[in-house]
Amino acid sequence: MKILTCHRPGGAFGYISDGWVNALLSKGHQARRWDGNKESWDIFDPDLYIGCSGHRQDIPQNRRAKVAIHVNPYGPVDLKSINESNDSITWVLEQNPDAVFGYGDEEDRLLWSFWDEKHGITWIPMPTAADICIFNRDLDENKKTHDIVYLGGRWDYKAITMDSYLIHALKTLGKSFVVHGWGDWPQDICSGGIADDMAADFLNSGKIGPCSAEKHTHLYGIDVPERMFKVAACGTLVIHDSVPAVKRYIPSIVVAQNPDNFVDLCRHYIENDDERVQLIEKQKSEVLAAHTYHHRMHTMLSSLGFDDAATSMLG
Repeated sequence: MKILTCHRPGGAFGYISDGWVNALLSKGHQARRWDGNKESWDIFDPDLYIGCSGHRQDIPQNRRAKVAIHVNPYGPVDLKSINESNDSITWVLEQNPDAVFGYGDEEDRLLWSFWDEKHGITWIPMPTAADICIFNRDLDENKKTHDIVYLGGRWDYKAITMDSYLIHALKTLGKSFVVHGWGDWPQDICSGGIADDMAADFLNSGKIGPCSAEKHTHLYGIDVPERMFKVAACGTLVIHDSVPAVKRYIPSIVVAQNPDNFVDLCRHYIENDDERVQLIEKQKSEVLAAHTYHHRMHTMLSSLGFDDAATSMLG
């Protein structure tokens, strides 16, 4: 099967869509980024194009390919800055997609329901997941050179929860930690960026990989960062800030009730090796069983009627 995805932007969407491409390639499909030119589209002649309302490429109208577009919530619940803009809704409709999809579970369908109810476009639940072509490491306690590891960006919106949970814990615990990332980090916390090909081994080097989500994820349980799936797949314990919805995906995930409880949980699992190791193995098995980008591509391909290709993703 031949699949085009939109151009690669920076930020989270770039890494998430890399995960789709890597999963498809690993199962023998032809998958590549599209440069936006009609000539290259015609030469490749895709069966499927996966686009994004936030990273637009005008899609040929005269095509045989099916089209699925990533969209933000658009429904009866006012998610304020998280809802899809009117301009983006207009653009998506102009592309005549076969389906749209978003970073939510089946239980979150209401938040995207206007796509179907107002415009007759199928919405596919497509949460983030683990790119196991890259982020997949065995648990080896001899490689645990840090108590805490964290990889990610920080800016004003993320800092609303990140500062009260993650940075509070790092400053309180007195444990060894290494943070790599980008954005507006305090200089005494972050050690700067890290090469992409070092990320999996870095995440594998910590006893725990605390995870922090943005405010809308705390409120609605959607748009769960893929970090928790990556950390678990890399053989490191996930302790999440107060987002109970993450247990839908990783039932054994450790979820804090509040910032002080987050500190206590991090301390407990750093200091109790046997409990930590047992939980790491359980978390990783739960991710590998149902929450990789192979599973997400299976869902998308099956929803669009590509049954043989969907089967191949889990074979």
